[in-house]
Amino acid sequence: MKTILKLTGLIIVLQLGACKDDNELSPQVKNVSMLTATSWGNGTVIHAIDGDLSGQYTDFVINFSKNPSADFEGTYLVANGGYAFPETTGKWKFSEDLTKIIFDSGREFDFQLDENHLQLDFVVTLAGGRANGISGHFVFDLNPL
Repeated sequence: MKTILKLTGLIIVLQLGACKDDNELSPQVKNVSMLTATSWGNGTVIHAIDGDLSGQYTDFVINFSKNPSADFEGTYLVANGGYAFPETTGKWKFSEDLTKIIFDSGREFDFQLDENHLQLDFVVTLAGGRANGISGHFVFDLNPL
């Protein structure tokens, strides 16, 4: 009987140990969950030279979905991205150090993320030169929709 009780106790301990809570999830899994939980928009857009361009991006929305394929985490969809987001769809992933979001086009975005805020900090370059508002350094501060 003691052996059965010890065995039952061991099984319960092993099952409880196998359960993971949110605090045990990897930073990668947490970031994927937060990023894909909602669409992002209703934010401010700052351009390094031209200043506040939020008025040009009032209907901007970006959605990241979780759909792992090859080395990408999922797909993205951009609406009303203007000059800052010429690509409207594609695949995305995080850099190995979780400091950048990388599109399948090769574009990279520094990011900050929590449940209530997504900041994308990036540079748009144009072949053949620079034009104000079209290229340069952008910071998108976005909110969940």
